[in-house]
Amino acid sequence: MNCEGDKDECPKIEAEVKLESELAAAETAPGADTLDMDDNRDDIDSVKSETTHKKLRKSVKRKKRTLKMKSRSKSSKKILKVERSVKQKRGLQKIRNIEEMELEILPRQLPRKRVVDNDNKAFRNTATIIENSYVCPFDTSYSDYYCIYCREVFTDPDKLREHNLTHDAGSFTKCDLNKKFLQVDVYRIDCRLCDVKINTIETLKEHLKDIHSVNLYNMDNEFLKFRLTNNNLKCYECGASFSFFHALKKHMAEHFGTCICDICGAHYFEERMLLLHQKTHQKIEENHTCEQCGKIFKSKHSRYIHETRIHKKEPVYQCTKCDEVLFSYSLRYRHMMEVHGEQRLFHCDHCDRAYDSRKSLREHNRRYHLKIYKHQCDLCDKRFYLPSRLKEHMATHTGERNFRCEYCGKSYPRLRSLKVHMQSHSSEKKYRCTLCNASFTQNVNLKNHMKRQHQSLDMEDGYHE
Repeated sequence: MNCEGDKDECPKIEAEVKLESELAAAETAPGADTLDMDDNRDDIDSVKSETTHKKLRKSVKRKKRTLKMKSRSKSSKKILKVERSVKQKRGLQKIRNIEEMELEILPRQLPRKRVVDNDNKAFRNTATIIENSYVCPFDTSYSDYYCIYCREVFTDPDKLREHNLTHDAGSFTKCDLNKKFLQVDVYRIDCRLCDVKINTIETLKEHLKDIHSVNLYNMDNEFLKFRLTNNNLKCYECGASFSFFHALKKHMAEHFGTCICDICGAHYFEERMLLLHQKTHQKIEENHTCEQCGKIFKSKHSRYIHETRIHKKEPVYQCTKCDEVLFSYSLRYRHMMEVHGEQRLFHCDHCDRAYDSRKSLREHNRRYHLKIYKHQCDLCDKRFYLPSRLKEHMATHTGERNFRCEYCGKSYPRLRSLKVHMQSHSSEKKYRCTLCNASFTQNVNLKNHMKRQHQSLDMEDGYHE
C-alpha cells in the first residue's frame, strides 16, 4: 500500500485493515455454524457482534477517508508553495531585466549640484580675499574701530591695521559676524601669497585666479570698502569727504543700502533703521516726562539716564572691558584710557591742539576754525558758540555780578572771569615764559610780562602753559 501522506499515519491504516480482515476471518471460521440456534442467548450475542462489526467497518472506512484527505491537502499545499516561489523568482527576474533595459536606453543622470545663494557666495569671496591679502576687516561703533577677532577698540586706523596682523586670517569665518554688512579696510591690498603690490580689489581677484588658482565666484561688491585714515575720510565709491567715520558709513547707505524710504528716498542698510526714520515723517512728537522733576525727554533712554544719574545717584555707563560702571560718558572715556590703556587722541587738522574725544574736537573746529556762533545777543551784535556764554555776556548789559570769589569776596559778571581770578589764590605758577625764567599764577600776568619785557617778539611764541 502506497502512503501519499505522512509516514506516521501509514502504520495506523495497516493496523485498522488488519483488524478488519481478522473480523472477516472470524465470521467465516469453522465451528461457527455449530452454535445452538435455538439458544436465545447465543442469538442475541451474535446479533450484537454483527452490529459491532458493522460499526467498526464504518469507523475504519471513515478514518481512511480523513487520512487520505489530509495527506492530499498537505501535498497540495506544498505544491502551491513551490509554485508561488517559482512565480516570485520569475517575476523578480523580469523586473531586473526591465530595469537593465531602461538603464541602457535612458541617458545617465548626473548628481544634482548644491545651489549656493548670493549671500553665501559674497561671504565666501570675502573670506577668500581676507585670507589671501592684507585687507583689514573691522567693526565699528559710531566712530570707534573694533578688531573683528578679539573686539579690541581703536581710534587710530594705523594701529588697527598693525594689530590685525597679529591674528590668523584663516580664523575669519569663525568670528561672530553680520554677513550682510561686512566692513573691510582696503588701505593695503597686497597679496599674501607673493610679493606683488596690488591697488584695487578687482586686480586682486584676477591675480588670485590667474596666478594662484584660487576659486572665486564671479560677483562684485561683496563687502563695504573703506580706506581708513586719521583725517579727512573719503568715500571709496564717489570721493566725498567726511570728518568722522559715522557720517561716512551713513553716506555709504546711499550707494548700497537696500532699505529705502518711500517718502524722501533716504537709504539704510537695515530695516529697523528705516522704521525709525519713517517715524520722523509721522510728525508725532513723543514726550517722556520725568515723574520726579517734570523734565521732558524725547526718548525713554534719555529719561532713564536722567533718572538714574540725577535722582537715584547711580552710575549708568558700563565699561566694555570690565564690570566698572561710571556716572558719565566722559568718565568712562577717562577710565578706558587710564585703566585699560586705550589711546584716544584726536588731532586738529588746522592747529596743533589734540583732544581725547571726537566730540571735543568737533566743538573746537566749530568754535575756533569754522566760527559757528548761533547764539546772538539781542542788545548788541555779539554772537557766541554756547548759550552759557551768551548768558554770561548779558550780565555786561544788566550790571549783575553773580559770580563771587569764596576767598576774598570779589564778584564778577562772568564765570570765566572768576576762574581767572581764582588762579591768583593759587601758589602754583604754571605759566612760564619761554624766553626767561619768569613764571606767573595767571595767564594775563604772563601776557603783560611779554609786552613789557619782550616787546620785539611775537607774544604767541613766547609763552605757554
